[in-house]
Amino acid sequence: MLKNRSKYSGREPLPEPLLFTKDFRSIENEIYLAGVETIGRVDASQFHWPVTRKESLQLLNHFIQHALPWFGRYQDAMVRNEWLLFHSRLSFSLNTKMLHPMEVIKKAEQAWKDDSKRYPIASVEGFIRQILGWREYVRGVYWMHMPMYATLNYFEHKRKLPAFYWTGKTHMECMKQAIESSLNHAYAHHIQRLMVTGAFALLAGVHPDEVDTWYLGIYADAIEWVEMPNTRGMSQYADGGIMSTKPYAGSANYIHKMSNYCSSCVYDKNKKVGENACPFNSLYWHFYHRHREKLYNNPRIGMMYKTWDRMESKEQHQILLQAEKYLSHLDNL
Repeated sequence: MLKNRSKYSGREPLPEPLLFTKDFRSIENEIYLAGVETIGRVDASQFHWPVTRKESLQLLNHFIQHALPWFGRYQDAMVRNEWLLFHSRLSFSLNTKMLHPMEVIKKAEQAWKDDSKRYPIASVEGFIRQILGWREYVRGVYWMHMPMYATLNYFEHKRKLPAFYWTGKTHMECMKQAIESSLNHAYAHHIQRLMVTGAFALLAGVHPDEVDTWYLGIYADAIEWVEMPNTRGMSQYADGGIMSTKPYAGSANYIHKMSNYCSSCVYDKNKKVGENACPFNSLYWHFYHRHREKLYNNPRIGMMYKTWDRMESKEQHQILLQAEKYLSHLDNL
């Protein structure tokens, strides 16, 4: 049976992304002349996103043929200098209505019916669930709770977004990889968004307005109804549990489990304190410590507090001091 959500093994060759080559230099010039501030990097002579229904259908067929068979196994994997892996990049076409969700679902379903050996259920079901299940759930959350939803800040976080979110200039390899992918391609897959850039903002106590603004501005597929619940709700838990049942906080252990980032990082994934200790580790425990009153009784994360409480007070103190040091110098990490 195909194992779901594995670290990329390197055995299966990564498919070449299907890139388009639209020239939009005239539009880029209009934006420049209008004085509009922008982020990211683009070759305006070779815009590689689909801009027509025909191109969107080509992208759908390319994904089904070359990537869907391995999507389930590697949908959460992250690899240095690889921005797409086995992902579809169809969210832009779906969210701009060049593709209908049902035709995408039926295309994947038909592939499984035609050849279930090549298209295992773990891949097809995992892909369909993201559209039929999660995407529609997100739509419901947004329309049920707006405009109040846009004001929620359950943890009362107040920090500004660190400067490296706009440049990718950070010593944290995982953050550098995810942010540079975002700046270069207006894209990062769901685990890079949730468990790397999103998780760091959560652990650092960044104001959810700051996080919303960044996600809405940097990703090609980020239309507000689909972006805000995923960012403010799932990623930042700013809604206090409307969207999901727990905060998606993570340490270096998870990032190492799903990627090869840590092996190239100046920070040590195994260290909580001391020189070059991974910031995710101390910030992870600092987050749970400072929000104990709000999270302790959550049955999904009670084990974290049991682990924390078993640590000696000296170790706890060192971890908190390490986190405070990093929080006071976020832009330099």
